[in-house]
Amino acid sequence: MTGGLTATAPLRVDLAGGTLDLWPLYLLHEDATTVNVAVNLRARATYDPGGTRWDLRSGDRDARRRVAPSRLRSAAARAGDGDPFALVLQVLQHVGWQDPGRISTFVQGPPGGGLAASSALIVALLGLAHRGVGRRLNRSDAPLLARDLEARVLRLPTGVQDYYPALFGGALQLHYEAGRTRHERLAVDYTGLEALAVLAYSGKPHSSAPSNWGLFRRRLEGDPVAERSFAAIAAAARKAGDALRRSNWRRLGEAMNADWAARKTLEPRLAPPDLRRLEKVGLGAGARAAKCCGAASGGTMLFLLRRPQDRARVETDLASAGATILPFVVARRGLQVRAQGRS
Repeated sequence: MTGGLTATAPLRVDLAGGTLDLWPLYLLHEDATTVNVAVNLRARATYDPGGTRWDLRSGDRDARRRVAPSRLRSAAARAGDGDPFALVLQVLQHVGWQDPGRISTFVQGPPGGGLAASSALIVALLGLAHRGVGRRLNRSDAPLLARDLEARVLRLPTGVQDYYPALFGGALQLHYEAGRTRHERLAVDYTGLEALAVLAYSGKPHSSAPSNWGLFRRRLEGDPVAERSFAAIAAAARKAGDALRRSNWRRLGEAMNADWAARKTLEPRLAPPDLRRLEKVGLGAGARAAKCCGAASGGTMLFLLRRPQDRARVETDLASAGATILPFVVARRGLQVRAQGRS
Protein backbone atom coordinates (compact mmCIF):
# COMPACT_ATOMS: atom_id res chain seq x y z
CA MET A 1 0.00 0.00 0.00
CA THR A 2 1.22 3.50 -0.86
CA GLY A 3 2.25 5.73 2.04
CA GLY A 4 1.21 9.35 2.49
CA LEU A 5 1.88 11.72 -0.39
CA THR A 6 1.69 15.46 -1.05
CA ALA A 7 1.64 17.19 -4.44
CA THR A 8 1.62 20.91 -5.17
CA ALA A 9 1.48 22.95 -8.38
CA PRO A 10 1.57 26.73 -8.90
CA LEU A 11 -1.15 28.97 -10.28
CA ARG A 12 -0.32 31.34 -13.14
CA VAL A 13 -0.64 34.89 -14.40
CA ASP A 14 -1.14 35.24 -18.15
CA LEU A 15 0.63 38.25 -19.63
CA ALA A 16 -0.67 38.06 -23.21
CA GLY A 17 -2.09 35.63 -25.73
CA GLY A 18 -4.76 33.92 -23.68
CA THR A 19 -7.69 32.16 -25.43
CA LEU A 20 -5.43 31.43 -28.43
CA ASP A 21 -4.63 28.10 -26.79
CA LEU A 22 -8.07 26.79 -27.78
CA TRP A 23 -7.96 24.45 -30.78
CA PRO A 24 -8.23 25.44 -33.63
CA LEU A 25 -7.92 29.20 -32.90
CA TYR A 26 -4.13 29.07 -32.88
CA LEU A 27 -4.15 27.57 -36.38
CA LEU A 28 -6.00 30.63 -37.68
CA HIS A 29 -3.31 33.14 -36.66
CA GLU A 30 0.29 32.90 -37.78
CA ASP A 31 2.83 32.46 -34.96
CA ALA A 32 0.10 32.26 -32.32
CA THR A 33 1.60 32.18 -28.86
CA THR A 34 0.79 32.68 -25.18
CA VAL A 35 3.08 34.13 -22.52
CA ASN A 36 2.49 33.39 -18.85
CA VAL A 37 4.27 33.18 -15.50
CA ALA A 38 3.82 30.70 -12.66
CA VAL A 39 3.21 32.41 -9.32
CA ASN A 40 3.78 31.04 -5.86
CA LEU A 41 0.13 30.59 -4.99
CA ARG A 42 -0.23 26.82 -5.10
CA ALA A 43 -2.80 24.08 -5.35
CA ARG A 44 -2.16 21.22 -2.96
CA ALA A 45 -3.42 17.63 -2.90
CA THR A 46 -2.53 15.12 -0.19
CA TYR A 47 -3.15 11.40 0.18
CA ASP A 48 -3.35 9.47 3.45
CA PRO A 49 -3.94 5.71 3.08
CA GLY A 50 -6.51 3.71 5.00
CA GLY A 51 -10.14 2.66 4.95
CA THR A 52 -12.36 0.99 2.38
CA ARG A 53 -13.76 4.15 0.75
CA TRP A 54 -12.28 7.29 -0.72
CA ASP A 55 -12.64 10.11 1.80
CA LEU A 56 -12.56 13.34 -0.22
CA ARG A 57 -12.07 16.69 1.49
CA SER A 58 -11.78 20.22 0.11
CA GLY A 59 -10.23 22.65 2.55
CA ASP A 60 -10.83 25.85 0.59
CA ARG A 61 -14.44 24.90 -0.22
CA ASP A 62 -15.27 23.33 3.15
CA ALA A 63 -16.72 20.15 1.65
CA ARG A 64 -16.42 16.41 2.24
CA ARG A 65 -17.63 13.25 0.50
CA ARG A 66 -17.08 9.50 0.76
CA VAL A 67 -17.11 7.33 -2.35
CA ALA A 68 -16.79 3.56 -2.68
CA PRO A 69 -14.14 2.49 -5.23
CA SER A 70 -16.84 0.57 -7.13
CA ARG A 71 -18.78 3.82 -7.58
CA LEU A 72 -15.94 5.98 -8.86
CA ARG A 73 -16.89 5.71 -12.54
CA SER A 74 -20.52 6.66 -12.02
CA ALA A 75 -19.62 9.42 -9.54
CA ALA A 76 -17.13 10.92 -12.01
CA ALA A 77 -19.68 10.79 -14.83
CA ARG A 78 -22.25 12.70 -12.76
CA ALA A 79 -19.89 15.35 -11.36
CA GLY A 80 -20.02 18.60 -13.31
CA ASP A 81 -18.76 22.16 -12.99
CA GLY A 82 -19.38 23.49 -9.50
CA ASP A 83 -18.89 20.11 -7.83
CA PRO A 84 -15.89 20.55 -5.46
CA PHE A 85 -14.73 16.99 -6.15
CA ALA A 86 -15.31 16.73 -9.90
CA LEU A 87 -11.62 16.94 -10.77
CA VAL A 88 -10.61 14.51 -8.02
CA LEU A 89 -13.14 11.96 -9.24
CA GLN A 90 -12.01 12.33 -12.86
CA VAL A 91 -8.37 11.77 -11.94
CA LEU A 92 -9.01 8.81 -9.63
CA GLN A 93 -11.22 7.13 -12.20
CA HIS A 94 -8.80 7.75 -15.07
CA VAL A 95 -5.69 6.55 -13.24
CA GLY A 96 -7.41 3.56 -11.67
CA TRP A 97 -6.04 3.99 -8.16
CA GLN A 98 -7.07 0.97 -6.07
CA ASP A 99 -5.85 1.99 -2.58
CA PRO A 100 -8.62 4.04 -0.94
CA GLY A 101 -7.70 6.69 1.55
CA ARG A 102 -8.21 10.36 2.29
CA ILE A 103 -7.61 12.85 -0.52
CA SER A 104 -7.48 16.43 0.75
CA THR A 105 -7.22 19.45 -1.52
CA PHE A 106 -6.59 23.12 -0.92
CA VAL A 107 -6.07 25.96 -3.39
CA GLN A 108 -4.46 29.24 -2.40
CA GLY A 109 -5.85 32.37 -4.00
CA PRO A 110 -9.39 33.64 -4.46
CA PRO A 111 -12.14 31.52 -6.06
CA GLY A 112 -12.79 32.56 -9.64
CA GLY A 113 -9.65 34.69 -9.61
CA GLY A 114 -8.63 34.00 -13.21
CA LEU A 115 -5.34 32.50 -12.04
CA ALA A 116 -6.01 28.96 -13.34
CA ALA A 117 -6.63 27.46 -9.91
CA SER A 118 -8.57 24.46 -11.23
CA SER A 119 -5.83 23.72 -13.77
CA ALA A 120 -3.13 23.81 -11.09
CA LEU A 121 -5.27 21.52 -8.95
CA ILE A 122 -5.75 18.91 -11.66
CA VAL A 123 -1.99 18.92 -12.34
CA ALA A 124 -1.33 18.37 -8.63
CA LEU A 125 -3.91 15.57 -8.57
CA LEU A 126 -2.40 13.88 -11.63
CA GLY A 127 1.04 13.99 -10.05
CA LEU A 128 -0.33 12.61 -6.79
CA ALA A 129 -2.34 9.80 -8.41
CA HIS A 130 0.41 8.67 -10.76
CA ARG A 131 2.86 8.45 -7.85
CA GLY A 132 0.17 6.64 -5.86
CA VAL A 133 -0.11 3.86 -8.45
CA GLY A 134 3.65 3.65 -8.91
CA ARG A 135 3.91 5.45 -12.24
CA ARG A 136 5.69 8.62 -13.28
CA LEU A 137 3.54 11.34 -14.81
CA ASN A 138 4.69 12.04 -18.37
CA ARG A 139 4.91 15.83 -18.33
CA SER A 140 4.97 16.01 -22.12
CA ASP A 141 1.58 14.29 -22.36
CA ALA A 142 0.11 15.77 -19.18
CA PRO A 143 -1.27 19.04 -20.68
CA LEU A 144 -3.51 17.19 -23.14
CA LEU A 145 -4.63 14.71 -20.49
CA ALA A 146 -5.42 17.50 -18.01
CA ARG A 147 -7.26 19.45 -20.72
CA ASP A 148 -9.47 16.51 -21.62
CA LEU A 149 -10.29 15.57 -18.03
CA GLU A 150 -11.18 19.18 -17.22
CA ALA A 151 -13.31 19.44 -20.38
CA ARG A 152 -15.33 16.46 -19.16
CA VAL A 153 -16.20 18.49 -16.08
CA LEU A 154 -16.86 21.82 -17.82
CA ARG A 155 -18.67 20.34 -20.84
CA LEU A 156 -16.99 23.07 -22.90
CA PRO A 157 -13.77 23.38 -24.97
CA THR A 158 -10.70 24.05 -22.86
CA GLY A 159 -7.23 25.24 -23.85
CA VAL A 160 -3.82 24.10 -22.67
CA GLN A 161 -1.91 27.21 -21.57
CA ASP A 162 -2.79 26.89 -17.88
CA TYR A 163 -1.21 23.46 -17.39
CA TYR A 164 2.32 24.37 -18.47
CA PRO A 165 3.13 26.81 -15.64
CA ALA A 166 1.66 24.30 -13.17
CA LEU A 167 3.91 21.57 -14.56
CA PHE A 168 7.13 23.48 -15.19
CA GLY A 169 7.06 26.77 -13.26
CA GLY A 170 8.89 29.94 -14.29
CA ALA A 171 8.11 32.27 -17.18
CA LEU A 172 6.96 30.48 -20.31
CA GLN A 173 6.15 31.18 -23.92
CA LEU A 174 3.92 28.59 -25.56
CA HIS A 175 4.30 28.18 -29.31
CA TYR A 176 1.29 26.60 -30.99
CA GLU A 177 2.29 24.56 -34.02
CA ALA A 178 0.37 22.07 -36.14
CA GLY A 179 0.37 18.84 -34.21
CA ARG A 180 2.02 20.09 -31.02
CA THR A 181 2.46 22.83 -28.45
CA ARG A 182 6.07 23.70 -27.69
CA HIS A 183 6.87 25.40 -24.41
CA GLU A 184 9.89 27.65 -24.05
CA ARG A 185 11.29 28.51 -20.63
CA LEU A 186 12.27 32.19 -20.79
CA ALA A 187 15.38 33.51 -19.05
CA VAL A 188 13.88 36.40 -17.12
CA ASP A 189 15.04 38.77 -14.41
CA TYR A 190 12.50 37.40 -11.93
CA THR A 191 13.54 39.77 -9.18
CA GLY A 192 12.98 42.73 -11.48
CA LEU A 193 9.58 41.44 -12.53
CA GLU A 194 8.52 40.78 -8.94
CA ALA A 195 9.51 44.34 -7.99
CA LEU A 196 7.16 45.79 -10.61
CA ALA A 197 4.14 43.44 -10.65
CA VAL A 198 1.03 43.98 -8.54
CA LEU A 199 -1.87 41.50 -8.39
CA ALA A 200 -5.24 42.82 -7.27
CA TYR A 201 -8.32 40.62 -6.85
CA SER A 202 -11.45 42.53 -7.76
CA GLY A 203 -13.74 40.61 -5.42
CA LYS A 204 -15.87 39.50 -8.35
CA PRO A 205 -15.28 35.85 -9.33
CA HIS A 206 -15.43 34.80 -12.96
CA SER A 207 -15.67 31.57 -14.93
CA SER A 208 -13.24 31.35 -17.83
CA ALA A 209 -14.70 28.51 -19.90
CA PRO A 210 -18.08 30.14 -20.72
CA SER A 211 -16.37 33.46 -21.53
CA ASN A 212 -13.87 31.74 -23.81
CA TRP A 213 -16.64 29.74 -25.49
CA GLY A 214 -18.40 32.91 -26.66
CA LEU A 215 -15.19 34.39 -28.08
CA PHE A 216 -14.28 31.04 -29.63
CA ARG A 217 -17.59 30.81 -31.47
CA ARG A 218 -17.38 34.34 -32.81
CA ARG A 219 -13.93 33.76 -34.26
CA LEU A 220 -14.86 30.45 -35.89
CA GLU A 221 -18.02 31.99 -37.34
CA GLY A 222 -15.92 34.61 -39.13
CA ASP A 223 -16.83 37.69 -37.11
CA PRO A 224 -14.47 40.38 -38.53
CA VAL A 225 -14.11 42.13 -35.16
CA ALA A 226 -13.12 38.85 -33.56
CA GLU A 227 -10.63 38.15 -36.34
CA ARG A 228 -8.94 41.53 -35.96
CA SER A 229 -8.96 41.35 -32.17
CA PHE A 230 -7.39 37.90 -32.03
CA ALA A 231 -4.75 38.99 -34.53
CA ALA A 232 -3.94 41.90 -32.21
CA ILE A 233 -3.82 39.54 -29.21
CA ALA A 234 -1.41 37.25 -31.06
CA ALA A 235 0.83 40.22 -31.95
CA ALA A 236 0.77 41.44 -28.34
CA ALA A 237 1.82 37.99 -27.11
CA ARG A 238 4.79 37.87 -29.48
CA LYS A 239 5.82 41.30 -28.23
CA ALA A 240 5.43 40.16 -24.60
CA GLY A 241 7.69 37.14 -25.19
CA ASP A 242 10.37 39.31 -26.73
CA ALA A 243 10.08 41.82 -23.88
CA LEU A 244 10.46 39.14 -21.21
CA ARG A 245 13.55 37.67 -22.88
CA ARG A 246 15.13 41.11 -22.68
CA SER A 247 13.61 42.02 -19.30
CA ASN A 248 12.34 45.13 -21.09
CA TRP A 249 9.58 46.24 -18.73
CA ARG A 250 8.41 49.20 -20.80
CA ARG A 251 7.88 46.95 -23.81
CA LEU A 252 6.19 44.32 -21.64
CA GLY A 253 3.78 46.98 -20.39
CA GLU A 254 2.97 47.97 -23.96
CA ALA A 255 2.23 44.34 -24.82
CA MET A 256 -0.03 43.88 -21.80
CA ASN A 257 -1.95 47.06 -22.64
CA ALA A 258 -2.31 45.96 -26.26
CA ASP A 259 -3.67 42.55 -25.27
CA TRP A 260 -6.18 44.08 -22.86
CA ALA A 261 -7.27 46.74 -25.36
CA ALA A 262 -7.88 44.05 -27.99
CA ARG A 263 -9.99 42.04 -25.55
CA LYS A 264 -12.11 45.03 -24.63
CA THR A 265 -12.66 45.75 -28.32
CA LEU A 266 -13.57 42.12 -28.92
CA GLU A 267 -16.09 42.00 -26.07
CA PRO A 268 -16.72 45.10 -23.92
CA ARG A 269 -18.45 42.96 -21.28
CA LEU A 270 -15.06 41.46 -20.42
CA ALA A 271 -14.32 44.77 -18.67
CA PRO A 272 -17.35 45.56 -16.47
CA PRO A 273 -17.46 48.82 -14.51
CA ASP A 274 -15.77 47.43 -11.39
CA LEU A 275 -12.76 46.24 -13.39
CA ARG A 276 -12.55 49.49 -15.33
CA ARG A 277 -12.59 51.37 -12.03
CA LEU A 278 -9.69 49.30 -10.67
CA GLU A 279 -7.81 49.79 -13.92
CA LYS A 280 -8.25 53.55 -13.71
CA VAL A 281 -7.18 53.65 -10.06
CA GLY A 282 -4.04 51.55 -10.65
CA LEU A 283 -2.93 53.48 -13.71
CA GLY A 284 -3.61 56.75 -11.98
CA ALA A 285 -1.51 55.72 -8.98
CA GLY A 286 1.61 54.92 -11.01
CA ALA A 287 1.19 51.70 -12.99
CA ARG A 288 2.26 51.73 -16.64
CA ALA A 289 0.06 48.78 -17.65
CA ALA A 290 -2.99 46.82 -16.54
CA LYS A 291 -4.82 43.77 -17.77
CA CYS A 292 -7.25 41.26 -16.38
CA CYS A 293 -6.02 37.72 -15.79
CA GLY A 294 -7.74 34.81 -17.48
CA ALA A 295 -10.87 35.30 -19.54
CA ALA A 296 -11.78 38.52 -17.69
CA SER A 297 -15.30 39.74 -16.77
CA GLY A 298 -14.08 39.53 -13.19
CA GLY A 299 -11.26 37.98 -11.21
CA THR A 300 -7.78 39.42 -10.75
CA MET A 301 -6.05 42.33 -12.44
CA LEU A 302 -2.30 42.47 -13.05
CA PHE A 303 -0.58 45.85 -12.92
CA LEU A 304 2.97 46.61 -14.04
CA LEU A 305 4.56 49.53 -12.22
CA ARG A 306 6.76 52.19 -13.76
CA ARG A 307 9.06 52.13 -10.72
CA PRO A 308 9.33 49.85 -7.68
CA GLN A 309 8.89 52.85 -5.38
CA ASP A 310 5.35 53.33 -6.74
CA ARG A 311 4.19 50.04 -5.18
CA ALA A 312 2.97 51.43 -1.86
CA ARG A 313 0.76 54.05 -3.48
CA VAL A 314 -0.66 51.69 -6.11
CA GLU A 315 -1.45 48.95 -3.59
CA THR A 316 -2.95 51.41 -1.10
CA ASP A 317 -5.19 53.03 -3.71
CA LEU A 318 -6.31 49.68 -5.11
CA ALA A 319 -7.12 48.40 -1.62
CA SER A 320 -9.09 51.58 -0.93
CA ALA A 321 -11.04 50.87 -4.12
CA GLY A 322 -12.05 47.46 -2.77
CA ALA A 323 -9.36 45.18 -4.21
CA THR A 324 -7.47 42.51 -2.30
CA ILE A 325 -3.72 42.59 -2.98
CA LEU A 326 -2.22 39.17 -3.66
CA PRO A 327 1.50 38.33 -3.47
CA PHE A 328 3.35 38.19 -6.79
CA VAL A 329 6.31 35.84 -6.41
CA VAL A 330 7.43 33.80 -9.41
CA ALA A 331 7.25 30.06 -8.74
CA ARG A 332 10.58 28.82 -10.06
CA ARG A 333 9.45 25.19 -9.84
CA GLY A 334 6.29 23.57 -11.10
CA LEU A 335 4.68 20.33 -9.98
CA GLN A 336 6.31 18.76 -6.92
CA VAL A 337 5.33 15.38 -5.47
CA ARG A 338 6.88 13.98 -2.30
CA ALA A 339 6.29 11.38 0.34
CA GLN A 340 4.89 12.95 3.51
CA GLY A 341 7.52 13.60 6.12
CA ARG A 342 10.20 14.35 3.51
CA SER A 343 11.36 17.86 2.60
